Amino acid sequence: MEDRYVVRFSSSERLAHWLQFVAFSALLVTGLFIYMPALQAFTVGRAGEASRVLHRISAVVFMIAPLIYLVGNPSAFFSSLRDAFSWSADDRAWLSKAVAYYTNGEVSDMPPQGKYNGGQKLNAVVQIVAFVLFVVTGLIMWFGKGSVSPGLFAFSVILHDLAVIAAVSLVMLHVYLVTIHPLTRESITAMFEGIVTREYAQEHHAKWLADVEGES
Repeated sequence: MEDRYVVRFSSSERLAHWLQFVAFSALLVTGLFIYMPALQAFTVGRAGEASRVLHRISAVVFMIAPLIYLVGNPSAFFSSLRDAFSWSADDRAWLSKAVAYYTNGEVSDMPPQGKYNGGQKLNAVVQIVAFVLFVVTGLIMWFGKGSVSPGLFAFSVILHDLAVIAAVSLVMLHVYLVTIHPLTRESITAMFEGIVTREYAQEHHAKWLADVEGES
């Protein structure tokens, strides 16, 4: 039975992923209080104070989460970082065929992928860039009000909001693919249990599976 499965994510990867997801969700909800008229009651009085404290605590957790991954599994951390910014012809071909794959299930034409397919790499690049923007602009808005120029503060708010839009768009797609879409929802087990079946790995990440089995 054990031969049916292959380890995909370590415990530190999974812990960092879930911490960041929960923190991101809390940041999104508390941030929306400002922009949605129906929720603006949460921006004033004690409710406003509580939401701002929760936003800041979540921001700290959001920033710490990648460090847990780095400390817990540094080789995997840097390998994943390299993978996100290393694009092959197969990755670009995968992206060009992704719509047909997800809508019609056309598996045969999909090029083999490494640990992360082209879509996951695109998501990773966007999330990494957004993370940097969140941290820099968030710190400016948190500590810089009154000490930085009004222009820089306003620019930070705009960049922060644009980063939110980009990150949320891809997070929503990511959640849909790993929880609902029949072709890829098995992948959610990797973030709970750390494993996927060899059949799934062969179909979706053939290059990575070959590397894992070669090392074994």
